[in-house]
Amino acid sequence: MRINHNIQALNAYRNLSQTMSSTSKSLEKLSSGLRINRAADDAAGLAISEKMRSQIRGLSMAERNSLDAVSLIQTAEGALNETHSILQRMRELSVQASNGTLEDNDRGAIQAEMNQLTFEIDRIADTTQFNQKKLFSGAEKGRPFAEISSDQVTYQGTGTWKGTITADPTDPAQVVMDFSAAFGKQLSTAIDGKTFTVNGKTYEIDITNGKTPGLSKSSNIAVNLTTAQWKDNAANDTDAVSNINNLLGALTSAINANDPTFTAKATNAANTGTTTDNIINNGKITLTTKANMAPIDAATIKVSTTFANTAVKYLDPTNLTTEVKNVIGKPNAINAETFNLKFSEVPKAGDQLKIGNLTINFGTTSKAYANKSATIDITGKDVFTVLNEINQTLVTAQKDTTNNPLKDLAPTFSVVGNTLSLGTTKTNDGTSGLAIQLIDKDFEANAGKDLEIQFQIGANSSETLTMSIGIMDAASLGLARDLQGNKITTPGLNAQAGVDVSTAQGASEAIDLIDQAIQKVSAERSKLGAYQNRLEHTVTNLQTANENLTAAESRIRDLDMAEEMTNYTRNNILNQAGQAMLAQANQLPQGILQLLK
Repeated sequence: MRINHNIQALNAYRNLSQTMSSTSKSLEKLSSGLRINRAADDAAGLAISEKMRSQIRGLSMAERNSLDAVSLIQTAEGALNETHSILQRMRELSVQASNGTLEDNDRGAIQAEMNQLTFEIDRIADTTQFNQKKLFSGAEKGRPFAEISSDQVTYQGTGTWKGTITADPTDPAQVVMDFSAAFGKQLSTAIDGKTFTVNGKTYEIDITNGKTPGLSKSSNIAVNLTTAQWKDNAANDTDAVSNINNLLGALTSAINANDPTFTAKATNAANTGTTTDNIINNGKITLTTKANMAPIDAATIKVSTTFANTAVKYLDPTNLTTEVKNVIGKPNAINAETFNLKFSEVPKAGDQLKIGNLTINFGTTSKAYANKSATIDITGKDVFTVLNEINQTLVTAQKDTTNNPLKDLAPTFSVVGNTLSLGTTKTNDGTSGLAIQLIDKDFEANAGKDLEIQFQIGANSSETLTMSIGIMDAASLGLARDLQGNKITTPGLNAQAGVDVSTAQGASEAIDLIDQAIQKVSAERSKLGAYQNRLEHTVTNLQTANENLTAAESRIRDLDMAEEMTNYTRNNILNQAGQAMLAQANQLPQGILQLLK
């Protein structure tokens, strides 16, 4: 019998420890429901099941991708359904316009609807999107890096958009007729028959002398004065002022009665000094257009007189010193004309944007603003970063008071998301305004290319589906025309008018053109329908594969609860027995004490 080592207790302890470890593992498996909770449980099984899990999760995401693809196709097909309806209506109108019973004004009404329907085809093509991806505008490289929301900027060819943006006038145009003291001191015989020409109408002074008015031309408008109203040989400034004021009243009345374009308002002359110093406040007539008018339109309203400019002058209303030959419109509007540049991608090296006299180049190296120019490095940058750099360049250029490259740009501009908002208060005078130019160097080469979309429809990298969607705007359908009636062939350029149905022959030709457009849209819809049917089968296949692979993974990793409960019950009993035997084994050395008595 030994005291130092209780072999029986050690044996019982070892067996109890193993049983407790087995019980612990059973509890872990039963609580998780998994047969494999760590690599040690089944190293090979864990590796296999993890690969299966990757496939299962990949199949689940591929199923969602495929359903998204179906949704995209349904969005596109729904838009083309409306395009089809528009084309059917256009064909119906063309058939109607081909009928010989119609007059020109009837076909004009039909043409107006044709134009609007054509614009709607372009709008559908421009705005149909899925997750902000334009579906009918072609490949992204076949679109400019930014779209300008102003019809004052037009495509010039070779990837260049250019135009001068002006604001709508918010003020009427004016001109001031100025009558000096010298005018009031002339003889009645000297002024009789003299004329003022305003807006193509000639107003002739006629000193009636109590007799029937006599005009040099019957088309002239009489400005009647009696000899009592005009004092010959005006002896002093008071007489001159009286003559001027009488003429102002007669001329103002004549203009207001005969020209609805203007409102004429007289400011009477007044003597400011002595009666003989020849110093007076000149008499004036301010002609104001009833409609707001831009400088370029105001410049077409000419003014003149047969009097010498020492007697009568037409003056610029802004300074009352500059002589003019036409009505003057205000160069700035109260409200700015705003427009947006919406960036769809980062500009490429070699692309260019001009705003006013500021040139912004895009390249692979940067160059700080200097002398009305700057270069932005686009390497590795996203649209938002590039836009913020453009905004900062505008801020810097605005501070350049020497070159003043942004003198026509409204002081407030901003960047929101992928959009640069600009504006100008300059009204149209034929030369000034905010000049805008955008150059996209690879636009022309890629214009008209279909949009290609790649769908990830499987769990692995090579399991993809590439689908193409054609451009469905009016130009691609052969229906876009410019204002002169010429065919627009470049896809992506919006129509300015529809096909010509103003004549019976044109309407007859339009029927064939619209038939071709209907056929093209039908082919595109058929293609989309084929893709959708394929993707629906893809979804079903992915669901089946997912189900079977999940079942296989379950057989490897999931726990058989009944079997494990049997193991747990056995281990639980062994735990209790082991604890009892360990207690008995620990009592064995105490028997030695009996030998020591």
